[in-house]
Amino acid sequence: MSDVNNTVSKPRSSRKGNAPRKGDAAGSVSPTRARQFHETEQRMKALSAPTLAEVLRLAPDDDRMGKIRSGFGFDGGDPDELTGQGDSLIREQYEALRPILVSHYRGEEDFRGLKMHLDRIVDALVRSAYGAANFFESRRQIAKDAKDAWKNEHRDEDRMGIDGGENRSDLLVRIAAEHGAKAYALACIATGACAAYAELMGEAWEPYQPRANRRALSEEAVAALEDAIGI
Repeated sequence: MSDVNNTVSKPRSSRKGNAPRKGDAAGSVSPTRARQFHETEQRMKALSAPTLAEVLRLAPDDDRMGKIRSGFGFDGGDPDELTGQGDSLIREQYEALRPILVSHYRGEEDFRGLKMHLDRIVDALVRSAYGAANFFESRRQIAKDAKDAWKNEHRDEDRMGIDGGENRSDLLVRIAAEHGAKAYALACIATGACAAYAELMGEAWEPYQPRANRRALSEEAVAALEDAIGI
C-alpha cells in the first residue's frame, strides 16, 4: 500500500481541534451548510436551462419590490413598461424577419427558422433575468444569515459602523435590496418576451434541452472511459 493510501486509511486523531462541536454528531454538516449546498445544487441545475418559472421564483415579486422601493429607494422600473418592452422586442423581430426566415414549401409556410431565432432571443432574455435573480437570492441569503445571531459566529455584523454609519449586516441587506431591483426589472422584460412568444408561436417558450438519447450516449461514453482506467 502506498504512503498516500496509508495516510488515508489511518483513522483521524481525536485532537481537540477535530472534535465535533457541542450538539453536533461526529462528521455531521450544519443545517446552514446543508441548506446552502442544496440551494447551490438546485441553482446549478437550473442554470443549464433556466425557465421563466425559475426566474419568477427567485426574483422579487410586485409586493416585495414595492417594499424595496419604499424602504431603500431603489427603483426597479415601471413593470408595465418593462413587460411591454420585452413584448415589443419579440414582436418587432417577428415582423421584421418573417418575410426572410419563413420558408415556403408546396404553398405552406415553414416557421421553423423564425421559431429558432425567437427561441434564442427569448432564451437570452430569460438567462439574463435568471442570472440577476440568482445573484439577488445569494445576496439575500447572505444578508439573512448575517442578521441571524445563531448563524453569526463572531457577532460583529450587528455592531455600529464607523462614525455611526451602517453596520456590516445592514450593508449586506442594502446590497441585496439593490440587486433585487435589478432582478425585478429583468424579470419583467423576460415575462413580456415569453408572453409575446407564446401568442405568436402558439405555444409556450421552453428552454432548449438536449434529447434524452443524446445524454444517454454521452453517459455511456463517459462510463466506458472511466472503466478503461479502472475507476
